[in-house]
Amino acid sequence: MHITPDDLWLASAGLVLLALIFLVLYSYIKDRESQKKAQRLEKAIEILGKEIYKIKKWVQENEMQSEFANSTLGANIKNEVKSNLSASFSNLYTHIQGVQETLEKDRDYFEEKIITLENRLREFGHFAPSGNDIDEKRIITMFQDGWSIESIAKELRIGRGEVEFILKLADIK
Repeated sequence: MHITPDDLWLASAGLVLLALIFLVLYSYIKDRESQKKAQRLEKAIEILGKEIYKIKKWVQENEMQSEFANSTLGANIKNEVKSNLSASFSNLYTHIQGVQETLEKDRDYFEEKIITLENRLREFGHFAPSGNDIDEKRIITMFQDGWSIESIAKELRIGRGEVEFILKLADIK
């Protein structure tokens, strides 16, 4: 069996296509997971909003009664409801911050994976070199100008590990 250059080209094109299909599929799955998380959060917020509406309505109905409004028991209940609402909002805010941090970590993770995949594809020769070979002087200058390692890696579209390695070699980090 004789392998021709056309066969090699066809096989490498197939590998690139397969890698792209897996990348798209992986991104789609992660996007669906994020959407499901967001939907669950929206439902929880909606339920909490309904409960808050019921509590506000209850408080308004009870405020109409002058006896309730003037009694110390009424004031204590109002204060307790206010503190419970405050605690609920605080917990909700904390939960939303956690979801936001998780989404940011997922985004950073996917960006790193895409950069790694692009670099591997370049190693296989499927992409022409982009001309942005790692410029150590530029990385060092950017770091000294206050850029974070993550920012440099994103800007130059290289892995964070490569940036850290160059900074270690320059005895900067």
